[in-house]
Amino acid sequence: MKKGIITLYCLFQLAGLNAQLSKDVFYASLFGKDSLVDYVLKHRNEFRLQFIVTDIQRDENGKEEFINYDFTTGEYFYPASMVKLPTAIAMMEIMDSLNVPMNSFLKMNSDVPCGNNSFANLSRKKNIPISLAMEDMLSISNNQYYSMFFHAVSPEVLNRKLLTAGILNTKIYSSFSGCYRGKNVETNSYKLFLPDGTLKFSKAKIVLDSSKYMDRLPYTSQKLIGKYVFDNGAKIEKPFDFNYNLDFPLIDIHGTLFRLVFPSHFIDSERFKLSLDSRKFLLKCMANFPSEMSNKAYHNPTAFPNNYFKYTIIGDNAKLSESGKYRTFSKIGISYGFVTESAYIVDFENKKDFLFSVSMYVNQDGVVNDGAYEYNKIARPFIASFTRIIQSVLPKPIVEGEINTNEYFKFLNELIE
Repeated sequence: MKKGIITLYCLFQLAGLNAQLSKDVFYASLFGKDSLVDYVLKHRNEFRLQFIVTDIQRDENGKEEFINYDFTTGEYFYPASMVKLPTAIAMMEIMDSLNVPMNSFLKMNSDVPCGNNSFANLSRKKNIPISLAMEDMLSISNNQYYSMFFHAVSPEVLNRKLLTAGILNTKIYSSFSGCYRGKNVETNSYKLFLPDGTLKFSKAKIVLDSSKYMDRLPYTSQKLIGKYVFDNGAKIEKPFDFNYNLDFPLIDIHGTLFRLVFPSHFIDSERFKLSLDSRKFLLKCMANFPSEMSNKAYHNPTAFPNNYFKYTIIGDNAKLSESGKYRTFSKIGISYGFVTESAYIVDFENKKDFLFSVSMYVNQDGVVNDGAYEYNKIARPFIASFTRIIQSVLPKPIVEGEINTNEYFKFLNELIE
């Protein structure tokens, strides 16, 4: 195996930097540059590692060519907060269809008897601009606002919108409020108000019968993960059951990001129905460092350093977030030992950009729900080093020149300035 990797790497060197790499040559080129990266790649099954890289090349007219390197396995992983991005997109589509401004606000009732309705109570206590709630959800991964928007959109509408856009294998039928899974899904009634307090829209409580969606979530032993479960203070020898839970495969995660960043690459029916302003707002939220957020509660660099939820490229090197060299438009999900991130990465110094999505499992003791995972020991440094290596081995831009002269990068700079 080692000899084969060396041979492929030599072929990569001979191919030249501007040639499109084959999948095998690309994979071989990732070895030998970082010991942790080598270790994880050699133990891919143990870490349940899967990833996708989309290289981007442009001709002299700025027209993009996309080259995919797909190393997905189809193996289940718990997506956690990754579901917040499609939920945000669906909510923005609804707002665009109603032509309501971003500083409108929701007042949500607590009709649903199960779980924690604190997110609904919060909406009634004060007028929270949707823009602020959306930014908190995407930039710093606020769970309460995810539950609020999940109820506002409703699971039937959310999943239908994803299917319509060609996101075919995603199943989002639960919030983070703690309701039982696999049952009828109930969502609270609410009213949507314009900034001046004028009622714009109201929606009654909705009940989605389990018979209308459970056929999309068949029981499988592949979703029984881990050797032990920590439950009520006790370690029990049985796997954790992820059946009937959130399901957002990496190919769909990558496709969601791809559609948001490069909508013109897709046919009209597979594009999200977003206005330009809404799309720019979502991308800005994904690019934000905590210090750039509207909510000043996150401007504390000790509690919320700028690399807080930026594993790709920046990772454990907080200084990279201040260098101006990189900007990542990203969303991350971290829970139960699973780490998943999807990012559009721009290297302004080397005039290179690419799309990257990854999922891995860091749970060395095999106990699920004990809070003892190797997020900072393995996941963060691995993903950071891995994406830096990928950036270094991808072919250089076909057309040399300042990246800022490209119209698309002018658009990006407008978002982050």
